[in-house]
Amino acid sequence: MDLINQVLTSEMDVTFLMIGLILIILAIVIGVFKQYWLIGGVNAMPKKELAKMDLDYLVKWFGIFLGAFGLIILLSPFIFRYLDIMKCYVYFFMISTLAFIAFLLLYFNVFKKNRLYKKK
Repeated sequence: MDLINQVLTSEMDVTFLMIGLILIILAIVIGVFKQYWLIGGVNAMPKKELAKMDLDYLVKWFGIFLGAFGLIILLSPFIFRYLDIMKCYVYFFMISTLAFIAFLLLYFNVFKKNRLYKKK
């Protein structure tokens, strides 16, 4: 109970909790309710190119990745307070954000490019 009070009384921790919750809500909206227009770049695509894409596949995996990233951010204040390594917290957030973006780029541009552009 003391750990929860520590997290909820720190402004920085509450900010990270809110960011994590926002990302999880976005993941649900994008992944479950298929709101692909929230994904950057999809609205700007020409209709001809957009017709080739498998948008159901894109929103499903984008929602999963965004939800996982939101969950990591949501749980990290509790983990870092429990381990008493708060001085590494900001660095963890920056590194995890860059790793998440790199993983998304790698996943969709290298591994799943054929699957994304070939509707079944």
